[in-house]
Amino acid sequence: MKNTKISLTVTVISILCALFLGSCALLPSIIPGGGANTGNFSAVVTQVTGSAGTQDLTVVVTITNRGPNARRYVGGSLSGTMAVDIGGNTIKPYSSTGVDVDLPTGVPVKVSIARFGPILPGTAMLRTLRVSIGSSNEILEFRNVPIAW
Repeated sequence: MKNTKISLTVTVISILCALFLGSCALLPSIIPGGGANTGNFSAVVTQVTGSAGTQDLTVVVTITNRGPNARRYVGGSLSGTMAVDIGGNTIKPYSSTGVDVDLPTGVPVKVSIARFGPILPGTAMLRTLRVSIGSSNEILEFRNVPIAW
């Protein structure tokens, strides 16, 4: 329910910005899958793209740090980042996937986590997507995230 409220709030704000301002560059473009929170961090999934040729995914999340400036290793395969597709198959990032990211206070930062796999081309959705931020106990979890092929 919490993720639905966050997603609905962002959607309503986006619509109001579009009506009154023409657009709102401060808000990320989001897809279904809602938002997630952990510790001082909140995030939305901005894109999940599948590659039929390599049978893998690239995941883009926009993370906002509500605490003091921080540097985190986002999306590391050893610290809990993973997904489960609609068939119940576990999909993990390949070993070199994580990225060090500076997360300044209050600034949304897009982070691309490449090479989740293997996944069959045409898989429509991830039932669960978990992205670690720095450690295994800081996990952003998203549900029902569509995949664009």
